[in-house]
Amino acid sequence: MMKKPLTVHTGKAMIIAIVAGFLLIIAGVNGVATWETIKNFVTSYIMDNGIVEVVFVVLIFIASLGGIGVIAGGLLIGKDKIRTGKFLICIGAGFGIIGLIVTAIVACFEKNLEISSFLSIGTIGLILSVVARMAVKKE
Repeated sequence: MMKKPLTVHTGKAMIIAIVAGFLLIIAGVNGVATWETIKNFVTSYIMDNGIVEVVFVVLIFIASLGGIGVIAGGLLIGKDKIRTGKFLICIGAGFGIIGLIVTAIVACFEKNLEISSFLSIGTIGLILSVVARMAVKKE
């Protein structure tokens, strides 16, 4: 069985995802701190049992992969594993995006909306992750 060659969209999406993943790794964007904060809130004020702890351990582990997940997703897109690649990009960047949103909300409440707080290598990596995920099309 002959493998289809990479399409222009697939090749570009793979490269964009790999660059985005490296930017996320360099910036240390992974959402772990956000999920740790959420876990502490939930276990302190809502529910504290073993199942909740296990769920948060899994979420924090996935969040810690951040840029590695985005790079793996890009490589899978290059291997024509589009759905799995897009899923990994979503997981890898998704937790960072949630962290960015939580940071923006906290900045609004603290009335500290400096644009320099949001323009960073990590933010560029998150934006490129979303672009890579949107750029790939299943032929």
